[in-house]
Amino acid sequence: MRISGLDDSAWGSPWRAIPVGQKVGLSLLLVLTALLARPWPTAVLVAAMAVAALTVARIPARMVTAAMTAPAVFIILGAVSATLTIGAFEGPGWRWGWLGIRETDIALGVGLLLRATAGTLGVLVLAMTTPMVDLLSWLRKLHVPAPLIEIASLMYRMIFTAWNSLVLVRQAQQQRLGGTGPLKRRFAEAGQLVGAVAVRTWLASARLADGLAIRGHESTLTTLPSRRGNRHLPVWVLVGMILTWGVALWTR
Repeated sequence: MRISGLDDSAWGSPWRAIPVGQKVGLSLLLVLTALLARPWPTAVLVAAMAVAALTVARIPARMVTAAMTAPAVFIILGAVSATLTIGAFEGPGWRWGWLGIRETDIALGVGLLLRATAGTLGVLVLAMTTPMVDLLSWLRKLHVPAPLIEIASLMYRMIFTAWNSLVLVRQAQQQRLGGTGPLKRRFAEAGQLVGAVAVRTWLASARLADGLAIRGHESTLTTLPSRRGNRHLPVWVLVGMILTWGVALWTR
């Protein structure tokens, strides 16, 4: 089940011993600070805080980089679209044919880039230090309705079932020199990949449902939480957040 970099990092991080509520609070504070305060220099400080937290939590830099790759594409596209102007515009700026950039939009695009990057890193602090199992157990303690937790748990299992099928089928294709032919052959292989993954995921899901039914699973799947030591967030995290809020209030 634990095949993704995010999940592996969360299970192996020493910060897993820290109560989930503290990490949720830290992540929320980082995200809200990045969204509400000025992007410079507050968003930069939030990003630095998040990177420092991930470093102390012993999350490899390559894992953080890989996790930021997909969000970075959308962040850059959003920042570029907020900066560029199509057609005529008023005020100082630069123009290349039907495209242009106004001076006032540069700050908007850079601010969007900084806010989104800092907010994403703030979310990764929680995602890369807390397994989904711990989050579901924490929500159960908060008396979140059991059907909602059960749906989240089943979706979690389904995602990893589909991902595991995708990895296995893709590896089998690569061993048969898949993806090395002409473009038409690659499209055909992609279609075969989607079909094989769909079939394998359906069969694995059916086996999962049969296994739960055999065990008498009707409402909630009760599990025992693992025992962990009593750890808390480092003091420097609180000090860093106080300094960040001070800078945010000073520069507002």
